[in-house]
Amino acid sequence: MKKTDDFQKIKGLKKEEKEVLFEKCWPGEKAGTPLLLIYDPTDHKMKELLLKLMEGLPVLPIKVIVVSSSEAPDLIKHPSGKISWVSREDGRNDPLIDKYLAASDMALLFEEHHNDIEKVLKKGVVVIGHEKSPLLENYHPNEETGNSFTFKANNQWDIFMALVRALETYKFPYDWDHMIRGMI
Repeated sequence: MKKTDDFQKIKGLKKEEKEVLFEKCWPGEKAGTPLLLIYDPTDHKMKELLLKLMEGLPVLPIKVIVVSSSEAPDLIKHPSGKISWVSREDGRNDPLIDKYLAASDMALLFEEHHNDIEKVLKKGVVVIGHEKSPLLENYHPNEETGNSFTFKANNQWDIFMALVRALETYKFPYDWDHMIRGMI
């Protein structure tokens, strides 16, 4: 019974936090759109990879929050209205990060952020991450197993494919909720 109570609590909090975040970042827009949180990588090659990936994100039915310690690149300054770049001034333990996590449906975590996976999963946030992490199990819809959508290679196409798979699964509330119940 506790797992069901935890799930309902997380789901209710997610709805509330998502509405607040949408009002702040995308005023007037409905909070029903999937929300992706991205922790900006510090590694230069991974930053370049993220920028390449972000060129394709506007075509997806998704809103994106990028939490970064740097200023938004020019690509993001004139976005399609789907990407919001927020400052991470006090490090990753900033209580604001917890609010973003509470509101997010999914999170893209690069290898340097693998220490955050357990925290993200406990918040009911589906991880899109590298398959190397022992905490991530790629979701299998036929078996209804897994807690994430993994990618094999660090390139924008593999990550984009994992993100599209996550968005396809998000369309099926039973499957999405079943995955989240298994994480908490």
